[in-house]
Amino acid sequence: MAFPVKWIHSGMRGAPQLSGTAGTLIAALDAFLLNGFGQVTALSVTVSGGIATATLNAGQSFDKHAVVLVEGATTPAALNGEARVLTATSSSITWATSAPDGAATGVVTIKVAPVGQWEKVFSAANKAVYRSTDTQGARFYYRVDDSGTTAARVRGYEAMSDVDTGTEPFPTDVQLNGGGYLTKSASANATAVAYSLVGDSRAVLMAIASASSSNASYLAAPVRGFGDAIALATSGDLWAAMVSCATAAVQSNSYGSFDACVSSPNLSIFVARPAGGIGSSVAVDARSWGSAGTITASSGADTTMGALSSAPNGRLFYSRRYITSGADLTPRANIPGVLYISQSGVTASIAPGDVVLGGGEMQGRLLLAVGNRQANTGLPSPVQGISLLDISGPWR
Repeated sequence: MAFPVKWIHSGMRGAPQLSGTAGTLIAALDAFLLNGFGQVTALSVTVSGGIATATLNAGQSFDKHAVVLVEGATTPAALNGEARVLTATSSSITWATSAPDGAATGVVTIKVAPVGQWEKVFSAANKAVYRSTDTQGARFYYRVDDSGTTAARVRGYEAMSDVDTGTEPFPTDVQLNGGGYLTKSASANATAVAYSLVGDSRAVLMAIASASSSNASYLAAPVRGFGDAIALATSGDLWAAMVSCATAAVQSNSYGSFDACVSSPNLSIFVARPAGGIGSSVAVDARSWGSAGTITASSGADTTMGALSSAPNGRLFYSRRYITSGADLTPRANIPGVLYISQSGVTASIAPGDVVLGGGEMQGRLLLAVGNRQANTGLPSPVQGISLLDISGPWR
């Protein structure tokens, strides 16, 4: 794939609306992972100096930085494929291309590109099982039961024979009976909530501001999801497949989210097995390489490296996140795509939904800001800090 990491958000034209009604999370995941959305037919496409410009009907545009799929160009054929939107108006977009100068022929369609390399192997009413087709990964199964209103259930399996039957679950029923929860909305109705989804061929991140259904300013969105972590062991770690979930349909804290400063004491990130492969599902913690981390801190509201306003040249200091080997906190694998800001006062400069340009190890990367709050504070809650999600990658 030309762009290994994709992202969408609820405000994109044509994006599926997530709410406190059954089936809406699966609809969003299907569009994001499998199908794409928002397809339009371009009025014209021209190329000049390595930049393609598509003219569209008014109101049919796409977000800057979105990855789109261009199809149907007869000549030049090089226009077809994935592209990242460089600029956008209400009736046009541009992207970089290797195609020669000139006007395109053919019926050119454009839509938000799906992540790709995922399949829905089993499904039933408001249920789906997703599996990566990337042969470099563990290719475990992730079952989403979206029959509920305010929350869906989620669980990983090493193998499955149908939508309801699998072996070696993570979490197990002993750890969390029936699997974990992905909170969709604070309200059991059709009021849309704000969300962002980011993923590659082996992992999916979901930042859902569930309380935005009751107050549009409540944009704290714990980052949860499922897929393969990035093993720290040079020999790899097949069993570091993760599920991050809540422990109740409406959880009063963000414990167990990939971006929470400290997941303890309610461990709710589960991996398939210990690193050696002996045993079953293990509950693990999530920590940051650049912060000691306390239960009262959150990314972007952490004083470890002082205030953003005092940093040289206003520089952000952030680090990757990792999962532990268990409660002993020994690092095991990095969490793909999630960055923790070890500074305070970040919300004064960066708001949820902003895209900032990375520096240092993340030089040139596009980083999406999502709102968060202290791990032990309740819902609903205004944003207290900012986490960053790498929306350009590659993650691996």
